[in-house]
Amino acid sequence: MINKNKTLPFILYVTFAHCITYFICGVFFSQLMGYSEWWKQPVVCDYFRTFDGGASAAGPFVQIIRGLLYGFVLLMLRDFIKSKNGWLKLWVIFLGIGIIGAPAAAPSSIEGVVYSKLPFAFHFVGLPEITSQTLLFSILVYRHLNPAEQKSEKAQFIIRALIGAVIVFMAYAAISIVFALIQNVPIDEGSADIKNMGQFIVPVVFVFICSLIKRFNLFVKLGVLYVFSALSFFLYQSLILNQSGLTYALIAPVFTTFVYFLFIKISEKRAIIKE
Repeated sequence: MINKNKTLPFILYVTFAHCITYFICGVFFSQLMGYSEWWKQPVVCDYFRTFDGGASAAGPFVQIIRGLLYGFVLLMLRDFIKSKNGWLKLWVIFLGIGIIGAPAAAPSSIEGVVYSKLPFAFHFVGLPEITSQTLLFSILVYRHLNPAEQKSEKAQFIIRALIGAVIVFMAYAAISIVFALIQNVPIDEGSADIKNMGQFIVPVVFVFICSLIKRFNLFVKLGVLYVFSALSFFLYQSLILNQSGLTYALIAPVFTTFVYFLFIKISEKRAIIKE
């Protein structure tokens, strides 16, 4: 039976679980499987938009819509997912109906192999990503519905800190794209290289460390986080990227600090509800 008080938190968690697994698996497998080269192949380049174009950059944010859709659909299947080995059952549904047996001529599906002109080998290029992403997603949703099976309180605290760091990383990536659009900077593959992404590492690690420290007031943490992040961005862009990034250094941490604040408040509220 659906508990109305837990409906919205469940939908939001499913949305988050989808977005975070999509982002992590997408970044990892796109490099491992060489998507950028595959996307240039005959027929494939006609089927997909360019790998380094604006559509690919906007992809992670479109996943919020997919995540919300998953949340509403899985809301009706919560008892099924919560049952023994529910994560495996949900993953098998993804594999059988959503991927291999998808009712469309999609890559990696039976219909895609039969009815599309995509090279046969290409149908296996995306399989590692979508199978891994749906597996991780299924496990996260199952664990969320079975809190009694979760690890110790200390482990949960560390996991929550890690989730906070990942959310902040995604927030920095989002605000960077916004800045690029405002300044009419082309969003291409080069803008997402390791050198540019490196500027997020220190602030994200600092967020993770702050989340593990309980002794200071939240607003003190937020203030220190903002100052530290702004200084880190300014130094990195000046010394490493050879850019004048004062505006970005001052504005970007405002958004991400606010996102981190919301994450902490939502986490605290959930903890109180569980108690």
